[in-house]
Amino acid sequence: MALSVLMTYEPLETTGDKYDYWRSFISFYERFKDGPATPNTAWYGSEYDAFRESLSKELGIEKHLIEECFFMKDEDGKYYVAPVGSKANPNIFSAENFIPLEWFLMYEAGEKKYFFTHTGFGAIRQDAIYYITRVGSALGRLGAAVSGIEAFLASSGAEGSPTLSGILSDLKSGAESLSHWLSGFDAGSFVMLNYGDISSRMDPGQMKNEDSVSELGIVLALAGEGNTDDAEKVLAMLLSKWDSINRILAPAEEKRPETLQ
Repeated sequence: MALSVLMTYEPLETTGDKYDYWRSFISFYERFKDGPATPNTAWYGSEYDAFRESLSKELGIEKHLIEECFFMKDEDGKYYVAPVGSKANPNIFSAENFIPLEWFLMYEAGEKKYFFTHTGFGAIRQDAIYYITRVGSALGRLGAAVSGIEAFLASSGAEGSPTLSGILSDLKSGAESLSHWLSGFDAGSFVMLNYGDISSRMDPGQMKNEDSVSELGIVLALAGEGNTDDAEKVLAMLLSKWDSINRILAPAEEKRPETLQ
């Protein structure tokens, strides 16, 4: 099983009565690990146990009461946190062996980034791929996608393209669910799509040029122009690509869900 993860990082100053705790956690973590806590942070040997033991003493609380988060800084040095560890975590969605298409609607191609890990002797390894943008930007793009799909579904072209119409209708529902989820966060928060385990399970570099964000944008643009034949061709190639990825990642007996929300 390989996971893709969607995660929101909220501004530290919006965390209310948890502000002092998270500020203390971040301060201690940066001293201990000399860097931010990310999904790709590596721990060696008993290092993690030593971290929790030291943090327990630093904060004056028992280890089983420790709450943890991933955190990051923006270009202005402001901190953002994504609490982790809760079974019902409102900050995190995950999907197995694929990425729901609606997740790509939140991003632009230029927002694709890479995690790198130093592997010794000056070498680095690309560990994972991710997209990141502000929640306000993501909501705007989702709203535009929904409006465009609604316009297409109300057009005469939709009647002659039932397959395209059905998939775009499902995409619209997924985008609306994402919008509902994101509306619960400050617009200045970040929302990150981490390819996570997917890129690590594929051949090295195979996912580097994967560009579903642009491909899905082309599908919507073509449909909006009434060019349904080309829209269906691009969509078919996009779906075929993810079916191939899914077959590599998932055991043959497993059937992937169509969407997370």
